[in-house]
Order: sequence, then structure tokens, then C-alpha cells
Amino acid sequence: MYIKINLLPREFRPGKTLIAFDYKVVLIFLIVLAAAGLAGYYVHINRALAREVKQLSNLQHQQAMIRDTVELKNEVDVLKKKITERVAIIKELTSDSDIRFDMLKHINSIVPENLWLLNISENVLGGRLVFTIEGMSYVKKDISRFLEGLENYKKFKSVALESITPSPLETQDAFQFIVKVELLTNRPAAEAKPPAPKPAAPAPVKK
Repeated sequence: MYIKINLLPREFRPGKTLIAFDYKVVLIFLIVLAAAGLAGYYVHINRALAREVKQLSNLQHQQAMIRDTVELKNEVDVLKKKITERVAIIKELTSDSDIRFDMLKHINSIVPENLWLLNISENVLGGRLVFTIEGMSYVKKDISRFLEGLENYKKFKSVALESITPSPLETQDAFQFIVKVELLTNRPAAEAKPPAPKPAAPAPVKK
């Protein structure tokens, strides 16, 4: 055990500070602050990276949608070309059926961009000429526009939407529809048969 004695005069003795700094504590505090700053920067980087990944995913999704739209438009263009060729063939084979050709020409002119026809069939029902039109579209508004175009055709006696159902074979929302139209014809109505004559009353018996 020893006693430390300061032999310097009072005026030369170092003054006592009110607060004594511990350099180790300060160093540890600075290290903790640096670690907290690095942790915050790491979290910020992770969030920024997550946002970039999300934006990249959205961009890839949009590119896929654009690619599907372009492919669908190409399919529609090919289908319209086939319909035009079929109409030309029908016109050549049925040169005496101007009303049918005019009807098909009108139908081909009112098909919207996102709608295509699958089949058109003709039936004669009780002297009435009825056409069944089957098609598909990704947009219900295009189906409504197509119906309005059919109703504006003056040679259709009636236009009726038979059904509209979701398409089970498409990955996107698609709707299949069936429309029946009756074409005005110049066929005379079936003549009514005269009523069958009543049997004559039996002659009275002579007495």
C-alpha cells in the first residue's frame, strides 16, 4: 500500500474537471452507433432491392400480356383473312344467293377487333331461314357491339342472343356466345288448307 502525494505548489496543480471521460465507454458507444447505422443501411438496401424485384416482376408480367395481345391480334387477323376467303368462295359458289352474300359481307364488316367467329350455320325451320352464329370474345362490350351491328342490318327479321358462357379452354377471361338471326325471305307463306267438308246428314227414313 502506498500513498500518492502531490508535492507541487497549489497554483501549479492541475485543476479538477467536473466530468471525467472514460475513453473506453466512448469508443464502445461509437462502435454501437456505427453498427446501428450499418444495420439501418442494410435494411434500406433490402427494401430498395425488394422494390426493384417487384418492379421487375410487374414489367415481366406486362411484357407477357403485351406478347399475348400481339399473338391474339395475329390470330384474329388470320381468322379475318380466312373469313374473307370463305366469303369469296361462297360468293362464287352461290352467285344466285345475293342476299346470303350480302348478309355475310355485313357480318364480316361489323366483327370487332377482340371478337372472332367460330361457326355460322344455316337452318330452315318451318319456312323460316335461320342462321346460328357462334363466336368468342375476351370483352363482353365487343359482343354487345356485334349484336348492335346485327340489329342494324335491315334484312334480319329478328336477332336473339341464345347464350353467353365462359370459355373453359382459355387461360384468360373469354366468353363463348351463340346468336340466332332470322333472315327476311320472299318465300310465300304456306297456303292454308280448306277445312274438310262435313259429312252429309243421312236422308230421313220413309214411312
